[in-house]
Amino acid sequence: MSTIYACFLRNDNEIMAAHVLNKLAAKIAPATPNGDAPQIHVELFFPDKETDNELVSGQACSIHYNGKVFLTRKRFSRSQWNFRSLDTTRAQYDKILDYCTSACGARFNHLGYFLQPLLKVDHAWPEHFGMAKRYYCSEICIEALKAGGVLPKTMCSQVHPQTLYALLKDHTTSACVKDVSKIELSF
Repeated sequence: MSTIYACFLRNDNEIMAAHVLNKLAAKIAPATPNGDAPQIHVELFFPDKETDNELVSGQACSIHYNGKVFLTRKRFSRSQWNFRSLDTTRAQYDKILDYCTSACGARFNHLGYFLQPLLKVDHAWPEHFGMAKRYYCSEICIEALKAGGVLPKTMCSQVHPQTLYALLKDHTTSACVKDVSKIELSF
């Protein structure tokens, strides 16, 4: 069994102050149960087997606004992150990681991102004009999970991160990406 984490960034005052688009992402998020703050960003995390301190490091795949798809070394230290554990076979894990690797450098899907609440604009729309695919964060994560057979190929990938979180919440386990063997607890 190989574990991948879907890492969701929850909106709060600190996050909203960081960038105006965080406010927009929160505004267009679907309603949450109990009025909880919505998840406004998602990344897939491929943890290393060994770590030198309590914060587990590994590779994270996603895209930021106006950026390009990345697969980069990362540690998740913000308290606003929520993690969902996805147990995969080794073959699924490799296919998901391969998809992320092959998508690296793809540009941001502005059209899909802004129309997503109203209209589904597929990440492949630029191919009709001789350009490469484009993604936004939940779109690249869903497409990678579909490539690995974790999500059905027929699933729509043009959804808000909160929608993906709600979908995974009842079918995955809440997780922590800390090495608890390296945490000193005292009572």
